[in-house]
Amino acid sequence: MKETVYLIGGSGFVGKNLAEYFIKDYNVCVFDKHVDSAFFFSEKKKSFSENNFFFSEKDFSKCGLNTDNMPDPDYIINLASVVTAQRDLSLFDSLLLSNHTMLLNLYNQFKDCKTLKLFIQFGSAEEYGNAVSPYLETVREQPQSPYALVKQFTVNTAVMLYANYGFPCMVVRPGNLFGKYQSRDKFIPYVIETLKSGKDLNVTPCEQKRDFIYAEDFAFCIRKIMECHDKVRGEIVNVSGGKSIALKDIIQTLKRLLNSSSQVNYGALPYRENEAMDLKCSVEKFEKLTLTKVDFDIFKRLEELVKQNGN
Repeated sequence: MKETVYLIGGSGFVGKNLAEYFIKDYNVCVFDKHVDSAFFFSEKKKSFSENNFFFSEKDFSKCGLNTDNMPDPDYIINLASVVTAQRDLSLFDSLLLSNHTMLLNLYNQFKDCKTLKLFIQFGSAEEYGNAVSPYLETVREQPQSPYALVKQFTVNTAVMLYANYGFPCMVVRPGNLFGKYQSRDKFIPYVIETLKSGKDLNVTPCEQKRDFIYAEDFAFCIRKIMECHDKVRGEIVNVSGGKSIALKDIIQTLKRLLNSSSQVNYGALPYRENEAMDLKCSVEKFEKLTLTKVDFDIFKRLEELVKQNGN
C-alpha cells in the first residue's frame, strides 16, 4: 500500500518538482489556494492519475485543510510561505500569517493524526544571515530581513512542538534552489532569459557566493529524510549542495552554454544592504542522519536546465 505525502502550498516551483518526483511511489495530495491545472492535468503530465493524485484548491491560511476523500497523511511537507528579500517592516503581518500562523493551524489539525510519521517545516538559509560560513545548524542565527526573522521564529516553534508535545516535526533549511518551473524573476531563470534574448545583463559585481541545489536533487534529499523519519524528528537539517559558488561563475557558465552575445555589466547594480557574501550550508548533519553522500554537479545541472529551456 502506497504511503501518502501532503504538499502544503504544493502548486509552486518546489511543490511541482516534489510532486513530479514522488508521484511514482506515493499518493500525492496538493493543497494550494491556486492549483495549476494546466500543469498537473496537461497531456504531458499523465503520471498525475486519479488513482494516486489528489488536490484541494482553497485559501487555507485562516482555516484547516479540506482532506475529504483523501487518504490520511504519512508525511506532510509545508511549503506555504510568502518569500521576499525586501527589508520592508510592513511585511511582518503577511509573513507571520503565511508562516507561523500556518504552522500552528496545521499542528492543531494534525496533532492527533495516527498515521503521521513526519511533518517537514521549511526554514531558510537566510536565517543564518552574516554568520560565518559554512553554516552549521547549531550556530546562532543572524536574520537580516523580516522574512528571515519570521522564518527563524517559525523554525523555533516547530522544534518546540516536537520537544513539548511530541508532534513529529522537523525543519529543513534549503540552500538556493533552482530548476524546472521556477519563476523567471529568480536569479538563474532571469539570467537565462536575458542571455537568450541577447540583451544587456545588468547585475551587481556578483562576487557573492551562494550554495545552489537543483530541485530534483533536493527532492531526492527530502525522500531520504522521509525514509529515516524516526531519526530526524525535532531536528533542523540543512539540505543543499554543500558548496558555495560565485554568482559571476554561474553567469559566465550560462553565457557559454547559451553562446550568448549579451553584454554583462558587472557592478551596474549595488549589493543589497547587509549582503551575505558567502552563503554555504554544511551538509554534514544530513549526510550523517541519512547515510547519504552529497556530491551534486551544479554545473551539469545548469547544462540540463539550459537544454530544457530549448537552447
